[in-house]
Amino acid sequence: MTEPLRYRFAFDIGGTFTDLVLLGRDGTLHSAKVLSDPCNVVAPIAKALLQLCNAHNIDLETIDDLVVGATTAVTNLVIERKGARTALITTKGFRDVVAIGRELRYDIYNLHAPGPDPIIDRHLRLEIDERTDAQGRSIRPPDRRALESVLSNAKSLGAESLAVCLLHSFSNPQHELMVREIAQTIDPSLPVSLSHEVLGELREYERTIATILNAYVMPKVSDYLETIESGLAVIGLNAKLLVMQSNGGVISKSFGARFPIRLLESGPAAGALGAAHTAVALGHKHFIAFDMGGTTAKACLINDGEPGITTEFEAARTQRFKKGSGLPVRIPTVDLIEIGAGGGSIAYIDNTGLLKVGPHSAGSQPGPACYGLGGELPTVTDAALLLGYLDPAANLSDAVKLQYDLASQAMKAHVADKLGLSIHEAAAGVHRIVCEQMAAAAKIHAVEKAKDIRQCSLLAFGGAGPLHARELARRTACQHIIVPSSSGVFSAFGLLVAPMKLDLVRTRYLKLDAIDFQALEQFIVSIEDQLGRELEASHVKNDGMITAIQNRYPYRFVRYADMRYVGQGFELTTRLPENLSTTTVDDIRAAFEHQYRLMFGTSIEGAPLEVLNWRVQAFAHQGQAILPIVNQAPSGGVTSARRRRAFFPCVRDWVETPVIAEQSLPVGQTQTGPALIEQAGSTVVVGPSDCYHKDRFGNIHIALATEAVS
Repeated sequence: MTEPLRYRFAFDIGGTFTDLVLLGRDGTLHSAKVLSDPCNVVAPIAKALLQLCNAHNIDLETIDDLVVGATTAVTNLVIERKGARTALITTKGFRDVVAIGRELRYDIYNLHAPGPDPIIDRHLRLEIDERTDAQGRSIRPPDRRALESVLSNAKSLGAESLAVCLLHSFSNPQHELMVREIAQTIDPSLPVSLSHEVLGELREYERTIATILNAYVMPKVSDYLETIESGLAVIGLNAKLLVMQSNGGVISKSFGARFPIRLLESGPAAGALGAAHTAVALGHKHFIAFDMGGTTAKACLINDGEPGITTEFEAARTQRFKKGSGLPVRIPTVDLIEIGAGGGSIAYIDNTGLLKVGPHSAGSQPGPACYGLGGELPTVTDAALLLGYLDPAANLSDAVKLQYDLASQAMKAHVADKLGLSIHEAAAGVHRIVCEQMAAAAKIHAVEKAKDIRQCSLLAFGGAGPLHARELARRTACQHIIVPSSSGVFSAFGLLVAPMKLDLVRTRYLKLDAIDFQALEQFIVSIEDQLGRELEASHVKNDGMITAIQNRYPYRFVRYADMRYVGQGFELTTRLPENLSTTTVDDIRAAFEHQYRLMFGTSIEGAPLEVLNWRVQAFAHQGQAILPIVNQAPSGGVTSARRRRAFFPCVRDWVETPVIAEQSLPVGQTQTGPALIEQAGSTVVVGPSDCYHKDRFGNIHIALATEAVS
């Protein structure tokens, strides 16, 4: 008897849409896109999953018992300031660290520019008289009775969660552990976040902010994740929930509930992992992944099949694109830039009479005007509909019916009439502005990472990504575009190819020339032991895809160091050898200087080096290493019974354009544009004279015409 096909299930909860994918072990992929419901998060997931199973005759019992999810919930709680009432317990004299912040000013000419909100009001920042020195020696232990009094005070002030950040706790966590022990004696249900567990490295401001944010969102995220898992069980899917972290790895629901700050950039990280997986499968070395959804757009550089990782991420910026206006979160995060706008970004005329797009978004409620859900303001999606890129008779992702008249009315009233333009001229202006914004930001991002964006292929996904990819490519001089199959739900696909991953950082300051490599190896091994215990506690099992390099745990460990030349103020993360006991100073120096030259083009000969932090990544297993398969379309040329007028900025005119269903494209046959290729969750815009074809994985490749990039 033939075994039924097994499936893996993933979902990505975005600000506008929730994306779902079922990926069979043979590469068969089924997907759905539904409107998100912030009031009942699990309802759209459960309903769409049952519809997918019914439509494709899939039994819920054939879905694996590990379900992977990504969410914007953590980001939304921080941005909207809807987290729990949180109290901070800190060392005497340090309660105002979060208010003082750093000397960096995001607007150097504005003496009154407000800094980021410290989240916790001063009366909820409580001090205890204790001290640990930088070497980890306990100089003054906290008095137990005084500590009980402070914690009781926190409860009387209405604290629903507790953040504990004591000086030098990354060197010796004994005092923080004592605070948690007493807090749980007073109230066992009170969530407690300890800074040495959240972010075990020096720099008090960054460590305190990370701990506060973790405590701030912990109660609600814990309930949120439990609601999803139990809601899926109600419909018969008895599976454990895994969640995507900002670092590009998935982990258990229990770990995510304890450290929800690690889920801050969960959805965007999933898309970057899917792009990296595609890069490896296609043999491309350099991609720029472009993810444009309903609320935001993001870009991430993929080099040698790996997305960049940064610890310089900022949450909840008051000035969206200005560094220093947000809360620094030094948790490892996939290195991406938010570039401009999403499909729901609102177009308007500012006080100076200029046309602007974003950053405000119509979201899913009320949504763009063309959704017919109550939105009255013109958006990027309305512009795309008016320019012919979207089918005015279609249902967008089977979720909403597009209404051309409503888009036209909104564009006329709020943009066209105010500028003295026709409706279509106004729509073209909105489209051009949003593409220019995204292109400028993408080019800056590439330059900051020492990359020439002109040498990169553009991988476009998200509901609005393929619509805008060609114009983004024109403005960045990328000549090759790749649009993956089911690009509208590509981030959800990325969840299924992401590795199971944890990382940990510990501060131990050492001059490179003075390192005892035998002692350092023991220190790094102790970090790996902690990661191994954490993975085992999360009931993570190795699936045989990772060959252990140590016998202690069946996991793969990768080591890094944050290094700099003595006297510098910032560090560069450098890969370390697998075994430090057989490593020399020259080996470490060579690795650092190679990384330094890649970033800055030169190195400083003979300058002494120092190390601040030691980082370890632990991989339990990889995601499903497979790309979706596609059914072969009939051989011969592409035939299209439908045509639609679409506006192409490169010729500044309307062109009668064939409309082609993605599944009707034959594999490997090169065609010439223009064309509008309709996918399940998006539309791919191919310009006049562009060449395009579909590969065996269903990816659509577009080579821009020479005149398009000139």
